This record gives sequence, structure tokens and C-alpha cells, in this order.
Amino acid sequence: MKNGWKKLFIFSLIFILLEVVGTVFVMMPFYTRNMVFKNIDKGNSVKTKGYYDMLNESGQEKVCSYLDDFAATLCQKYIDGKKNYEETLASLDSIKEIEGSNQIAEKYIKDVASNEFKKIINDIYEADMQRDSSKGYSLKSDLDVVKQRLDNETREKLMIEILNDKYKSFLAEEINGDGMLDMCAIVKDNSFYEAYDYAGVIESNAHSVVIYRSLYSQMQDTYSKQDYLDILEKCNGISVDEWDVKYKGLFEEMYASAYEAGKTYYPQKVDEYIAVGSKSDAVDLMKKVEEIYGSDIDLNSVQDKLLDDWQQAYIDFIESYDASASSHTINTVLLYDINDDDIPEMFLFDEAEIENTYVGCEVYNINKGKCKSLGYQKIINICDDGYLVTLPASGGGDEAYALTSYDGETLTEGEECKKVGDSYYVNGQDVSDADFLSVRTGILAHASAYTIKNSKKSDLEGAREYIMLFENRN
Repeated sequence: MKNGWKKLFIFSLIFILLEVVGTVFVMMPFYTRNMVFKNIDKGNSVKTKGYYDMLNESGQEKVCSYLDDFAATLCQKYIDGKKNYEETLASLDSIKEIEGSNQIAEKYIKDVASNEFKKIINDIYEADMQRDSSKGYSLKSDLDVVKQRLDNETREKLMIEILNDKYKSFLAEEINGDGMLDMCAIVKDNSFYEAYDYAGVIESNAHSVVIYRSLYSQMQDTYSKQDYLDILEKCNGISVDEWDVKYKGLFEEMYASAYEAGKTYYPQKVDEYIAVGSKSDAVDLMKKVEEIYGSDIDLNSVQDKLLDDWQQAYIDFIESYDASASSHTINTVLLYDINDDDIPEMFLFDEAEIENTYVGCEVYNINKGKCKSLGYQKIINICDDGYLVTLPASGGGDEAYALTSYDGETLTEGEECKKVGDSYYVNGQDVSDADFLSVRTGILAHASAYTIKNSKKSDLEGAREYIMLFENRN
């Protein structure tokens, strides 16, 4: 019996030992794999490699299959604040000890370093805003360490991302213009490439934003003063940043509101100017309104109050005039009252000729309410007593003058004189030099001080306004 118990004990002990050995044999690979990951997490490269090398090929393959997910978990711990930057990089560096895993490690190292780079740049910005120079100096040292983990291209892209994020905050009015410019300066301090240039662009944009936002505030006061044209002109000249959704909408709303208000306001304002005799103010305002509103505001009824019949007749003629159909070059209009009847005659000519001895003019008057042609004259001087000094129809010479009279309906050439070489002529007859000088003096006595050159005139495009504002001589 005693021997039986002894045999049973020995048999049980052997069985237990076999179980233990079997369990150890089965569990050992799992334990070793676990220690690989545990030491990666600790950032212990030596032990990571040691435990990894203890695994057979199958065990190593299993470790490698989990590495990408495990590296992502390490990064998440960093993001959640459970591991700091140095600890996370040590862990990721440990992954490099595993053969074939360098690419995985570098991918996540770049992600972590990028995150840290952006964090430090923003921390430097906050230090600058708080005027904490010592903290800023310390952070710059930290940034230099992080830079070593990133290539130039990546750093440039990150700084551009930072600028864009900060610019969006600026547009959202979360930071002011000084804050935006400070971030641009920080980026310039840390870049010599694309980000440096981009910071310059953002600086310029930020200045523009500050200006047009300030202008918007001023325009609100302008709106209250009913200066709608000023608002419309400024809105048309402003380029709002496409990312600045708020102010883009504000300017569009202000433009639309001012535009509609002006439709009612400006016809009334022109009427007011006419009522108090401010003709030039009325015309100036009508011109501005027409440039902005076009046909959206009908000022014809107001214009009827402003224009005399002769003005309307000349305007209608000019607006239908085809200069290209004329046998002469025509680009300029001049009004002058030859016979002092308070209705000026109209002269159309080529501006380039005003330096010549005479200017070729198409001459018109108002006859029975209509614009009528008086023919083509080569005018030396316009008179104010019913005459023109012209080049004789028979032609010129060294000197040649004709006195052309105007009776209110037609132009008639009268006495003429000319000098050709050593010969003198009056009305086609040979005369002495004394007779020539006497007639010439008589003709030129009619000439006024107002030559075509020094009289107020206009090109054809501005003829409408010129005719509307014409004031006869006193």
C-alpha cells in the first residue's frame, strides 16, 4: 500500500510537470510578443529588439501584422495627451528595430512631428500675443528640435496650413489684424521658401481686409446721409476676399439697398437742384446717375425741365450724328453765339486743326426748332457781332481773309482780301499794299477775343453734358 501511494505521487508530479512545461511552451510566444509591444510603448529599443529576436518566424510575422495599428494607437495617446512628444518619438523609434518596419515608423513619426511643429508655432504666437519673450525664446529652441524630424517640403506645407487656419480665424474676427500680421512674421522667421512668399501674400490680404472693413463702417454713415452713389461706386471698387463670407454678404446687402434707395432719391434730388437754379449740379448728378443706373432710372422727364428747346435739338442731332459718314474729320463740338440772340451756333471740327491758321468747321444753327446745316467754313476767328472771319472761298495766299456775315439763317461771304507774293488783292482786284492793309484791318476789327483754340469745347462723347451746361457769354 505504501508503495502504491508513492507511485501515485510520482506519477502525479510527472503529470503536473508536463502540464507546466506544456503551458510554458504554449504561452511563451504570446508572452514574448507582448513584451515586444510593451517595450515599444516604453521606448526601449534594445529590449524591443531582444524580445523580437526571440520569436520564431511565425511570431515575428504576427508582431509585424499588428505594428501599423499599434503605431496609430501610440499617436492617439500623444494626441490625447497621454504621452508627450519625446515619449512618443522614442516609442516610434523603437519600431525601427523590427526588420522591415522603418517605413511604418517614419510615417507616424512624420505625423507626430508635424502635429508638434504646428503646436509649437501656435504656442510661439500665443507667447508673442502675451508679450512673453522668455517663453517664446524657449519654444523656438523646441521648434529647432522638431524641425530635425521634418524635411523642408513638409515644413513649408505645414506653415502654409497654419497661415490659412489663422487667416480664417482673422476673417471670422476671432483675431485682429495685428494678430494676423504677427503670425505672418513668425512664419517668415522660420521659412525661406514657399511659406515665406505666401506669408507676404497673406500680409497684403490682411491689410486689404482691414481697410475694406473700416470702409464698411464709414459707408454705414454715408448711407445714413443718403449718398447712395458714393456707396455704389465704392462697392464696385472693392474686392472682398472670397473667404470673407460675412463681409462679402454685408457689402452685397449694402449695395442692393443703396441701389434701390437711389432709384427714388435721385430723380427727386435732380428736381430740387433745378428748382433752386443749380443747373450745373443737376447735370453733374444726372451724369453720375446715368453711369451707375443706366436705364434703371428714367431721367427724361427731369431733363425736359432742364433743357431749352435749342439744347434738346442740338443733343438729338449729336446723338444721331455719324462722324464716320462726314467727308471731314469730326471729333469736337463748340457752341458760340455769333449774333448774340441767346441761341448759340454749333461748330463741329477736328481738334487737331486748332493750331492751324484756320479750322475747317461744319456750322449749324437752330431754325424753327430744328438743327440746320449752314455749310462748311474754314474759320480763322469767330466774331460776336454776326460775322465770321474765314478763309476766302476763292482760296488762300500768304495772307487771306474774308468777312462772312450771318443773318440768323444763312452765312454769306462778303469782303475779302489776300496777299500772294508781292501782289495784293481785294475782292479779286489788284490793289496797293495800303489798300490791302486797310481792308484787312477792317475785317479783323470784327474778330473777338474768343478763338476756337481758347473757347470752351468738348469731344463728341461729352457733347451732351457740354450742351446742357452751356452758358452764353455776358
